[in-house]
Amino acid sequence: MDSKTVFLLRNEAKDLSGVEKLNKLNNALSISRQLYLEDSSDEWLLKAFAWVLLDLCKYYIAGNNLNQAEVCFKELNTIDFQGYKDEIIENQKKFLRPKIDPIYSEVQQADGLSKNGKHKEALAIFKTLISQNRLTELHHEPYCWVIYRYIKAEESNLSSVEVRTFLRDYMNLKNERPSMLHSMILNFALNYSKTHGDFKFYNFFLLWNPDNLRYEDLHDGHKEGKSIPSLISRICREFVNTNTEFEIEDFLNKIDLDKETIVDFFRETYFWNIFNTHKENRFANLWNLFVEYNTNYSKHGQSKWHSEILNLAERFMKESDEERFLNFFKNWNPENLRSDDWKETKKHENTYKPLATKAIKKAFEILKTQTSEQDLFWLIQPYDTAIKLFPDDEWLLREKALLHFKNNELELAIKIYKQLVLELANKHYIWQEFSACITLDNSLKIGMLSKALSLEKNEDFLGDIHLDLANVLIDENLLKNAQVELEAYKKHREIKCWKLSSNFEELYQKANVVKQDLRDNRELYKKYIPLAENFAYADFDWTEVVLFDKWKDEKGKERLMFTDGKTIDFSISVNRFKILKQYEIGQVFRFKLYKQEIKKEIPSQYSWMGSVITTEYKYFPLLAEKSEKATWSILDDTYAVVDYYNKENNLIHAITFDNKKIFFQQLENQLQIGDFVTSKFFLRNKKGEIKTEIKQVQKVQKDEVISKFKSQIAIVDGVNQEKQLFHFVINSKLQGIVKYSETTYRPHEGDFVRLNFVTKLVKNNNIKITVLKLELTDEVNLNLRKEVSGLLYVKFKNNNSMFDDFDEERKLNENDFDQNGKLIVKKVIPDFGFIGDNYVPKYLLEKNKIVHDCNVKAIAIFTGDKWKIIDVFKMD
Repeated sequence: MDSKTVFLLRNEAKDLSGVEKLNKLNNALSISRQLYLEDSSDEWLLKAFAWVLLDLCKYYIAGNNLNQAEVCFKELNTIDFQGYKDEIIENQKKFLRPKIDPIYSEVQQADGLSKNGKHKEALAIFKTLISQNRLTELHHEPYCWVIYRYIKAEESNLSSVEVRTFLRDYMNLKNERPSMLHSMILNFALNYSKTHGDFKFYNFFLLWNPDNLRYEDLHDGHKEGKSIPSLISRICREFVNTNTEFEIEDFLNKIDLDKETIVDFFRETYFWNIFNTHKENRFANLWNLFVEYNTNYSKHGQSKWHSEILNLAERFMKESDEERFLNFFKNWNPENLRSDDWKETKKHENTYKPLATKAIKKAFEILKTQTSEQDLFWLIQPYDTAIKLFPDDEWLLREKALLHFKNNELELAIKIYKQLVLELANKHYIWQEFSACITLDNSLKIGMLSKALSLEKNEDFLGDIHLDLANVLIDENLLKNAQVELEAYKKHREIKCWKLSSNFEELYQKANVVKQDLRDNRELYKKYIPLAENFAYADFDWTEVVLFDKWKDEKGKERLMFTDGKTIDFSISVNRFKILKQYEIGQVFRFKLYKQEIKKEIPSQYSWMGSVITTEYKYFPLLAEKSEKATWSILDDTYAVVDYYNKENNLIHAITFDNKKIFFQQLENQLQIGDFVTSKFFLRNKKGEIKTEIKQVQKVQKDEVISKFKSQIAIVDGVNQEKQLFHFVINSKLQGIVKYSETTYRPHEGDFVRLNFVTKLVKNNNIKITVLKLELTDEVNLNLRKEVSGLLYVKFKNNNSMFDDFDEERKLNENDFDQNGKLIVKKVIPDFGFIGDNYVPKYLLEKNKIVHDCNVKAIAIFTGDKWKIIDVFKMD
């Protein structure tokens, strides 16, 4: 069915009358309605729908059924022609209107008066029509407009009761809703309520029905480049400003807009109210606003304005009001922190810390001073997030440890402090805080506090530590040691003219019951500090290293360099550990080491390739002790052959068994090129380049160490008797020569030999092989020698024929060869041949008396870049 069906039914109805005509038109109306619902953009469908309704209006007018005609006419006016107007249809509507609506002219008169500002006259006409019971629903729309224009114009002259009466009258009418007029009535009521407290806007809004809010009411508008706040946002603002009591969840469900957006209308209003209240220094109201806000809106999750209000709280709650922030932040709920709250912000070229970080740190600083017990899980959770986002901020880790401590989660706190003492091992306050987590082991606690005292020399920071240590020492009946700590505390406080702590006197009385004969607690510290260190670093294994160098830094302080010979090297001050006061180069020590991963971003040579992330490792010594092992003994052995002697510098150049270059001073026994040595070695990083250094060099006999050097099978691919040498190949990259003067072996082409050798790079990155030992072998490397078979094609230079001096049909016989097997007639000998891609030289053809194409077997050897035939056998 389409618009043609509707027009067809209309044409059929023209020839009918009575009930038959009405049924036909109602059938056409039903079809057109359904089509209109499915597609309201079809121009012909709109026309068909309109003409059916016009026909029905005429039918009912003819039967004097004006009420039904009015119903059809009203539906006709609801058709949305989407800006298009059919002049014929419009003229038909104008023609029928007076026939259907007997009071049309009166209504038009009232509408005209209203538009021209004569509101009372317009209202009088409608009141007359109402009193005569002549006003129908068809006239409710213009009457609503008259009411709106009147109360809008006369608002200041009307009493509150009169305005509410007109609004009541409007709400009882049945005009189009939603519509622009309906929204304008709501906007009027909103503005009216701001100056009339007795007008309950929220009740009116429910009566008005939030379902009637249009798209334009729910979204900001724009005029002359300026943004105009949406109607719904202004309604929400008014609810806040008037402290309207309502069920917000119910309200949110009534508005066709996402809940976060609506809640933010309320939150934004609170933000500006809080901001302006602070600006006006109305602090009592300010704190109430913060509490009120949290009570009503913190449960609605995260949003921009929720975070903005937290930002105000962090800024405004300070000094004497700072403690207010703790409860506010807890009720605000840190789970509502957004990802943007964890990012730094920039404003006017200044960079500011993330809101989330400022908030949790502020809450921590407040909690740190409180002694009351409470569940701190709500604050520990965002610290977990902070540590993941900012892993290099050890202060976040420290604060989380203290929170666990205050939350009585001692094992978790201890676990964190074991991390903290890796990089902050020289900070006294870390050991002091660590000690507080130790509640069941007084010896360990004494060690922790002793460690803290040993690290900090400024007595200004040590008062509490002296008292804490004295308290534990008294518990352990170490009263003399406790007296030492208390006297140190008292002496410094007196020098500074500071008050003594309230519990000092109590501790002093307990300790001062024995005669004092100790001057200090050095021996105590020496005994107990290792307990603390071993506990803190119990998870680390001991690593043996060698002291291999020393130097003075730019401040003139002596530093020592250690290595394990392979991957670990580090330097520390000679004062880092007491056992380093006396040392010798090569001495072996044992360290507990913390391995820190350091990632570096290296820009690429080309911007489009981005950056490359590299990982390096740095080692921090935690504990140290001497080893009884001999100097240099933990280093691996290496073996080398002397390659060159620099007489000018008296320096030996050698190549190790794993082809590393090493340099060392000539030995007293005068090493020669080709001599072998053994030594201890380690790898050293010098300005990013890894170099091999050796110690304890000793000359050794070749037979003692030759097995340590690389061994490979090679094939002899060429022998030069004239130059007294032969050439060998190991693979495509490794090949070389051996002079007869360097060996007693005289191998033949195709022989396999086993080589011990070293290599080094020479000019143009070529590899030079130095053979240390050579011997013939029965071992075979099939990658270097193989057997091939197939048809051998013989070739002649200059395209000479094989039988230039013979009858072409003549066959060779024994008489054609001399006693040595050579052809008497030289021109019959081919110059070369091929087996597949393998070249066969002339001497092999001559040796095997091959003068024409034939099937053969051959031996081929690899020469480094190609295969070479070294022998051929004819096949029968």
